[in-house]
Amino acid sequence: MHRHNRYWMKWVSLGLLFTLLNGGLPAGSFAQGSTLEQRVLALENRDRDAEDLRKAFSWLKKFKPLGDLRLRHESLFRKGSNPSASQRFDRSRQRIRFRIGGEYFFNPNIKVGFRLATGDSSPTSTNQTLDNSFSTKNINLDKAYADWIIPRGNSSLQLTGGKFGVPFMKSEQIWDDDVTVEGVAEKLTHKLGGTQLELILGQFVVEEFSPGANDGATDDIFLLAYQGTVSQKLGGHSKAKVAVTLYDYNDLRGNITTSGASGNTLDANRRFATNYDIFNVLAEIGTDRVMGIPIKFFGGYVQNISKDADNLENKGWEAGVKMGDKVKKFGDMQARYYYRNTERDAVLSTLDDGDFLEGSTNSKGHEVGLYVGLYKGIKLAFTYLNSETITGPKTDLELMQADLILTLF
Repeated sequence: MHRHNRYWMKWVSLGLLFTLLNGGLPAGSFAQGSTLEQRVLALENRDRDAEDLRKAFSWLKKFKPLGDLRLRHESLFRKGSNPSASQRFDRSRQRIRFRIGGEYFFNPNIKVGFRLATGDSSPTSTNQTLDNSFSTKNINLDKAYADWIIPRGNSSLQLTGGKFGVPFMKSEQIWDDDVTVEGVAEKLTHKLGGTQLELILGQFVVEEFSPGANDGATDDIFLLAYQGTVSQKLGGHSKAKVAVTLYDYNDLRGNITTSGASGNTLDANRRFATNYDIFNVLAEIGTDRVMGIPIKFFGGYVQNISKDADNLENKGWEAGVKMGDKVKKFGDMQARYYYRNTERDAVLSTLDDGDFLEGSTNSKGHEVGLYVGLYKGIKLAFTYLNSETITGPKTDLELMQADLILTLF
């Protein structure tokens, strides 16, 4: 009996020790259960918070960010007899261009877009020269627009309003690549087999209450634009496209734009001497790959058909070739060559290529360019422009640009 008591005492002692090591007596067991319930509740709350966070940022699924940075070295070399002070010196400068923005899609056919960019108020440049003792640089609203595409079978209607990129097939003889128009545009597209037809209309504000004519009038300047295009697949990778456009500027004669004019004919009060009704024909044809390289040929004709310009130098033309695909990754290359001849009043100098003879009409010359891919989203670009005046005091300008371009998104 005495031996059985010893065994019983031994097992009781071991049980008590086990209970103490695990947090106490049965009351502690209830406390342990309570802690488990609290942990389960905390996990449920965490999942609920995570779901709320996902809902709060669900709009990011509908947002497409856009942005790029360009670092540029630029050298200008001048020749000629033009006495203008700004035309007397060579120049080298470092410039940057930074653009950031995005598009929010309500659905695949409705979106709102915006873009901020460096630069001053010039409509033809988002470049910022590095200067002024490390001063801060400007950021401006470059785009802000709404876009709605209404599809119906083989046709669609696209409506765009706000400040947005030029919606037409275009060249820099009329539109600098940095120009963003302000107003509304409508685009009707119809596909028929290998043919695509487009009708693009635009109604844009150029100046509101701009400086008026000699009588002090303050007529607004606005642009009505009409373009029809035909695109045709030619078999394989070949494709041709033709565009016929009329840009009808209203109330330019006797007025001047905020950005002024360079090369256009002005009256005694330094205002436009003519209206600008610009008729433009553009054509391009892309061929199948030649030795593995796609080639695209390009040409255009422009004439200011305003009756005020009948006795002025009012015509222009251009032609060029581009070789290579778009540069997207290491080893990709694309080269281009253009020749351009723009008489004094063929186009509105406020909005044409800001680099070609520094944005002046009454100009002719060559442009050669090369893109080289370094990495996905990173490329080098080299551009050489040799431009000169057609009539009047002689000015020759050689412009060389070397760019490092980084696409962020």
